[in-house]
Amino acid sequence: MAVYLYSPRRPPQGGLGLSICFKTIRHKMSKTILRYKSNSKVYAIKCDDAPYCGKINRFSISEEFVINDKFKNISPDFGDYQLTIETEVNDTKEIQSKHFEIQTVIQELDRAWMYACGHPLNKKVLSFVGPYLDFPDGNIGGWTSNYREAEKELNKGKAHIVIGPSRTISHSVLPYWPLKTAITVRDARASAREDILTLIDLHFFAHKVEDSYSSFLFLAKAMELAQALLPGKTDDKKEKSLPDEIRSKLKTSLHNIMGLANTRYEMRHIVKEKQNCTLHERMNSFEINAYRHDADMLIRFVVCQKLAIPVMIPNRE
Repeated sequence: MAVYLYSPRRPPQGGLGLSICFKTIRHKMSKTILRYKSNSKVYAIKCDDAPYCGKINRFSISEEFVINDKFKNISPDFGDYQLTIETEVNDTKEIQSKHFEIQTVIQELDRAWMYACGHPLNKKVLSFVGPYLDFPDGNIGGWTSNYREAEKELNKGKAHIVIGPSRTISHSVLPYWPLKTAITVRDARASAREDILTLIDLHFFAHKVEDSYSSFLFLAKAMELAQALLPGKTDDKKEKSLPDEIRSKLKTSLHNIMGLANTRYEMRHIVKEKQNCTLHERMNSFEINAYRHDADMLIRFVVCQKLAIPVMIPNRE
């Protein structure tokens, strides 16, 4: 099985995401084009091939990449990557129907992007990319605050650093155009067995949730399923069945990964001893990083193996 590597990178500021937006554009001959354009991703595409332009169902889909000077402090190779989906519509009923069809396509691409670029299309969870600093800006959902005013009062007359609104941007270096790969994954997923679809969903949810506890729980469930799908009766034999490209990148053993899922506070079981209600230990920094890295890679390998597609392993160092 082919294993491809790419490097996701992360600078200290910026924003990233995907929103579903659409507008109609009136052309000559009274044609109306419904268009959806993804929010831009910060990528560097190091590939001489032309970007993909084709069809999904009844819809035209294409990708584009434009170098953006505002990222030149990171690298002159970085720019804005976007997808565009278009279709002709003729009446209100058709535009409503196609809206929901395109929404489904976007949801399918969201999952497929996991195995084309290492993260969902419309959200990239930075905990899978690497550690980062998150400075508070005083905002808490559903509440208003005088945090900024109080901060200014506390720092009055003192030398201090002002941190702007808390935003984080992540960026990736890709040696290929990702859309065609994502479409291949989408097509393979369409005929996958229920257990593989479940594994993809659990892996996907681990990347999409907001809090780390939920992410660990989804990863633990996904790893239980991935472990069952690997050949061999013991964890040692299952690990030895992995290709060298995968085994050499593990931060710990498969047996340790499965053990963490059952013996740490953040995972599936919180109680260590029921008689005196002793709780499991919390994960330390090494365990957190090792579990996220190894579980993500092993799940990714199993999914790609079962879908018979090349394995895209992010280089997260």
